[in-house]
Amino acid sequence: MALEESSRRRGYVDAGELERLNRIRRDFVANVSHELKTPATSLKLLAESLEQAIEEDPEQARMFAAQLRKETERLARLITDLLDLARLESEERSEYPETVDLRGVVMSVLARMRRVAREKGIELRWKRFGRASEYTVRGNETQLASMLTNLVDNAVKYTPPGGRVEVTGGSENGEVFIRVSDTGIGIPPEKLPRIFERFYRVDKARSKATGGTGLGLSIVKHVAENHGGRVTVESTPGEGSTFTVYLPRASDQGG
Repeated sequence: MALEESSRRRGYVDAGELERLNRIRRDFVANVSHELKTPATSLKLLAESLEQAIEEDPEQARMFAAQLRKETERLARLITDLLDLARLESEERSEYPETVDLRGVVMSVLARMRRVAREKGIELRWKRFGRASEYTVRGNETQLASMLTNLVDNAVKYTPPGGRVEVTGGSENGEVFIRVSDTGIGIPPEKLPRIFERFYRVDKARSKATGGTGLGLSIVKHVAENHGGRVTVESTPGEGSTFTVYLPRASDQGG
């Protein structure tokens, strides 16, 4: 953990803080073990079923093979998200030397997501306000793309067919903001405070059905904070959700 490492460099660790960090680590290991065990068990059962059906029932074997591929992809996504989150959590907020055109990052993310949205019958819109130069931030382009991909992907996943996802960008008060709004299922008010926690899922059954890992919003929060920014959320059950990321403009960081 970055906080623990920082304390060690100063030569001391508060006992209460150390216990809290150890508890977080234990919980994280337990959660990771549980999350990895589920797809691993599914893969084992599907492989055994495929082995039995491959000669006796080719049609069923194809079905098992398709499920095997789906579970493998889910496991790969989980491992990727775990590695990304571990890397983000190990980094302290730093001054990034590179400037990034956040508008260009948004356009690349939307280009990748349009096919997914179209297949689900969801309209994916992009609206921007202000000049292109107002979208420049200092940061890591890969991290920023991961953050925005998670936001748009979540919006598409949890919006029923026929719905709409709208991405809006602008600049105000020395910050660049990217807002992702959807007409999806929404989030109950009592669950909003926990949605950025690792592995927390508002609806576990729906999350599993859509292939969610429960880490996407944690990644969003860490990327925003590592870049000196923040993320907010507003949601109404049955009407949709709006996530907004605010990042300092490069011109307002001495660039």
